[in-house]
Amino acid sequence: MGGKSSKSKKNDDLKAIGEKANKEDPNTFHYSNTINLTNEVIVAESKADPSADYKKLNFLGEGSFASVYKVQNRITDSIRAMKVINKSANISAEADKEIFNEINILRTLDHPNILKIFEFYSNKESYSIITELCSGGELFQEIIDRGPFNENYSAYVMFQIFSAINYCHNMKIVHRDLKPENILIVDREKSNNFPRVKICDFGTSKMFEKGAVQRKLVGSSYYIAPEVLNKNYDEKCDLWSCGVILYILLSGRPPFAGDNDKEIMSKVATGKYDLTESPFNKVSSSCLDLIQKLLIMDPKKRINAQEALAHPWFKENRSKELFNKIKDESTLTKLLNNLKAYRRDSIIQETALAYLVHNFPQMKDVVNACKLFNQIDNNGDGKVNQQELLKGLKAKIKSDTLEQDVAEIYKNIDMDNNGYIEYEEFVRAAVSKERFLNENVLRFAFRYFDKDGSGEITFEEIEKIFKDSVSDKSNVHDALKKIIAEVDSNGDGIISFKEFSDIMKKMLKKK
Repeated sequence: MGGKSSKSKKNDDLKAIGEKANKEDPNTFHYSNTINLTNEVIVAESKADPSADYKKLNFLGEGSFASVYKVQNRITDSIRAMKVINKSANISAEADKEIFNEINILRTLDHPNILKIFEFYSNKESYSIITELCSGGELFQEIIDRGPFNENYSAYVMFQIFSAINYCHNMKIVHRDLKPENILIVDREKSNNFPRVKICDFGTSKMFEKGAVQRKLVGSSYYIAPEVLNKNYDEKCDLWSCGVILYILLSGRPPFAGDNDKEIMSKVATGKYDLTESPFNKVSSSCLDLIQKLLIMDPKKRINAQEALAHPWFKENRSKELFNKIKDESTLTKLLNNLKAYRRDSIIQETALAYLVHNFPQMKDVVNACKLFNQIDNNGDGKVNQQELLKGLKAKIKSDTLEQDVAEIYKNIDMDNNGYIEYEEFVRAAVSKERFLNENVLRFAFRYFDKDGSGEITFEEIEKIFKDSVSDKSNVHDALKKIIAEVDSNGDGIISFKEFSDIMKKMLKKK
């Protein structure tokens, strides 16, 4: 009769854990080795009505099953794109599979030149996918309106495309439908009006094993590789498509043309194209060499994405330097200081910061941190190992203890413990945290945890977010309880908005 209720018992357990945590070093990041903070954790799925979170502003277009809208987040006023797929539109099983394939692949990808997915909704009526709004439109329309382009412009665009494809291939993902319609313009560099681009539409993409052969005929006629027509191909098919895109950027016309798909694919199958007519008679030999190495019939002889990024043509056009230049020295200094000062206090704090960095990719600090990351990412594979970090910082920081400092920085940033620093891991360490600490932004982050909108974060909500990402499956319950205890200052077993705000604001005090 005198036994405690299960709720009271749970709160006592949480309080005890909280008291233990408070006695320990406050700079220790508890359970840092048990939670793998990946994009699958950050990109949330919701069963709710998306209209509760987003207001429709404009209709942008439609396809066979989907309508696309410009939308505004109701808390932060951020402008996004929302792709709505109506479930009653007689979607085939194949199309339904493509929808989830695209969502699942986009959730795993973390690269500055790949379209970001922020969240997705699934209810009885529809799927709704919230992504970045790339206000510049498709590269295809850019080619029609302003093409053909000179080598500097083309190199600037192609460097970004190769960087994204190199990352995808390192992640064992083949795109299979690369074309200017699937490359979006985010914004433009003020100095030269060159576009910053992102690859999208991963519906036909596929995970692959090294050496595995693909058999499915996928792609668009102008850009399809000859080995795809033979249904015997690998990830090198994306490099052929890149060659076609480069050819079109420079000339405004495809290398393999025809009046219909059959005629076009017949020419693709022969692999014969012209590099003698204008403008190619005025194009540099280095550029011609890259085109020829991409549009080579035998995929085994075709260069890969990493080799393409290292091609002399990009060095001649200073593509990497132009793309990643940080013009203000004080901005660079602040980014570097943020990296050195970065520490983690709690999983809640770190996850909220990761969620905010992911959701505000066009914030000035985030853009500059991205440029610094790309400067350090020497081989362009979208991730940085410890040697790359040391080499990159050695060129920017003079210190007798740099190796030791880099080891500490590396340990603090590699949040998912996979042995390298990914793009967003680096960015959230480098950005100035005060940018994220106004109340609306904090309420936006709090909403991510507070799934039922009750105004408090419960154990059940923490469990829903983190349960699958606890690496030590034998100790899941205790790990999740400790996550709450690190933030729950009054030991009542829940996290209020004030407690959440307090832990976020501690990020500033560590400077």
